[in-house]
Parts: sequence; structure tokens; C-alpha cells
Amino acid sequence: MDAATFQGGFDVATYVGGLRNYRSFVRALMDEAATYMSENGSEYAERLRRVVSAKGPLVATIMTEDWCGDSACNLPIIAPLLDAAGIELRVLRGSENDQLQRLYRDRGDTHIPVISFWRSDFSEAACWIEAPELVDERKTAWKRENPRFTELYEHQHEDRQAAREFATVYREFLEMMAGWYRDGMWRETMRELAEAVEAAGRG
Repeated sequence: MDAATFQGGFDVATYVGGLRNYRSFVRALMDEAATYMSENGSEYAERLRRVVSAKGPLVATIMTEDWCGDSACNLPIIAPLLDAAGIELRVLRGSENDQLQRLYRDRGDTHIPVISFWRSDFSEAACWIEAPELVDERKTAWKRENPRFTELYEHQHEDRQAAREFATVYREFLEMMAGWYRDGMWRETMRELAEAVEAAGRG
């Protein structure tokens, strides 16, 4: 990671405005999450600010892809949280950033989004991946109860009917996940991010 790569990333507004998937969905969540953040996020923003004050400035990146449902649900809360904490955020598509993608892949981080916090020399201070632990547990349970979802996912690239059916099922899945986030999981995202940065600050 370096300054040029960071500066080459998108600010959140530009990224969301150029989304090729789920743009209206993400924009609606951005509005909801801004209110959620103002009502529930001051503690977590302050915890992040304390680490920055004690250990020095941080910037953050989120590596993702436009089709990523976890990013669609989490970016809306991550953006206002980091803004309130005074941490500049850039969004990078992994498919357009081979070096960053290789960094994560080489250490076994194969899921997205990946949120990294970088020190002033662009060494990585902390990292958080994909979704809160409680969301991962719910997703795993739902997929186990709905095996057709995985079947469609595996065949969507060579079967047009499977691709169409998967798109419909995935959108329904995405709406369900959004409900989880509204009902407490955005708080889990903020808590886990704050804890990851605090742990790095103690190192």
C-alpha cells in the first residue's frame, strides 16, 4: 500500500454514484445508516478518535466489488462512522488493484469487503473483513437451510436461467441482510471495527 494507491481510490460519494450494482439500494441504506450512526454511533467514533489521538493519524481503505452484498450493507455505516472519527476513507475495487488484492490473498484473506487502517507510512495498523461475526453466523445458517442458493451461485456463469434465478434470490437475500443490519447489526459492525483498531493501538 502507498499514498498513490490510496489517493487513487474513490471517495464514498463518487463510488456510490458510480455503482454498477444495487445503487438505489445502497443510497437508501446510506440515508438510514446516517441516522442510525447519529443515534447509536458516538461511542464508537469516540473510541476510534482516542486511538488516533494517542497513536497518530490513520486513513482507511475498503477493498470491495460493486456486486458485494456485504459491502452494500456495511459501507453505509462504515462511512459515517469513520467520518465522525476523523479517519479519511477511500474505496478501491479489488479487480482494479492487483497489488492490494495480492497482499490480502497472499495472507489468506479471500473474502470482501476488506477494511484496512493504515498508518502515516502506509503500514497496516488493523484489518476487518466482510461482516460482523453474528452476521456470518446468520448467513451460514440461512444458506444451510436454503441449498438452492448455493446451487444457483455455482451454475450462474454457464447457465443463463440459473443466473436470472440467482439474481432474484440474491436480491431477496440482500434485503433480508439489510433488515439484520437495521435491527442491531450495524452496531456490531461499529463495535468490531472499534475493537480491531483499539487492539492495534495496544500493540
